[in-house]
Amino acid sequence: MSTIEAQAPGQTGVSRALAFVGGFHLRMAFAISALLIISLAGCALTGIELPGLGASAMVFLALAAMLLPLPAYWYEKGRADLLDAALTLLWALLLRMIIPLLVRVAARLRMPLQDSWLGRADEHLGVSVPAIMAWASHHWLGNLVNWSYALVVIFLPLAVVLPVLTRRAKYAKEFLVANVISFVIGIPLFAFVPALGPWRYYHFPATQDQIAACEAPLLALRLPGTYVLGSEGAGIVCFPSFHVAWAILFAAALWGFRPLRIPVALVTGMVILSTMTTGWHYFADVLGGILLAIISILLAKSFMQRTLAVRAERPEYSRQ
Repeated sequence: MSTIEAQAPGQTGVSRALAFVGGFHLRMAFAISALLIISLAGCALTGIELPGLGASAMVFLALAAMLLPLPAYWYEKGRADLLDAALTLLWALLLRMIIPLLVRVAARLRMPLQDSWLGRADEHLGVSVPAIMAWASHHWLGNLVNWSYALVVIFLPLAVVLPVLTRRAKYAKEFLVANVISFVIGIPLFAFVPALGPWRYYHFPATQDQIAACEAPLLALRLPGTYVLGSEGAGIVCFPSFHVAWAILFAAALWGFRPLRIPVALVTGMVILSTMTTGWHYFADVLGGILLAIISILLAKSFMQRTLAVRAERPEYSRQ
């Protein structure tokens, strides 16, 4: 159990409460608030209507009112570990809700589609997505790789929940920070380099999922006039591939669990390859996703190291 050490005589109740919450969560609260404000302002400026926003806000406030006594209770009992875990899960949930809005705002900028540029980049690199798809369609391994594409939906919450449940919240925090950094870098790149997918450049038929989850929503977002937000997904980002970036961020989050390293590495490699065997991404998208993940992980680790260093230097942040 975590308890707060004796505080300096001159320390106020507010400073003790802030010390209990910790610098990481204060910074995450600021980052989430900034992303939410940018999302709502972007929706207003680009003509995206949010039906049911008032009702959603009322539900959120009601839930907040019911759950607020818990942090106060944990503070009273000195259970910083429980508050730390709960806040980490909360930031993950809020990110999951906010990021689709930012993606749609980026799509509403209506920059020219760059499928030709991405396709030519692949050709210069000597990679053909249709050839990779053809190989996958004739090998059992290719079918297995294709199946792994959807695993990212499971991996993302697992990368947060597993470290939190095993009292290794540091890995979950690094995962969240890396995600924030990847969104800050990747979404503007998508805004300026939008694309439908390899089927556009290579002229092979898109699957129903590719049309429903990517092509149709992206083209609808690019139409003039008001866009009413519905229940459709936000899988419209081609470059850089967030599928690839998330797979690598997931592997980094669970790398501290030694028994899981080999299976995590294998599945991550399969997911990365599946972005091309299924025809969802150009090879240039994959390279962009890998580079984005590496930059995000390095910056996230640097951020966490600075946060821990500040915590160690300031007595009011110390815990038993």
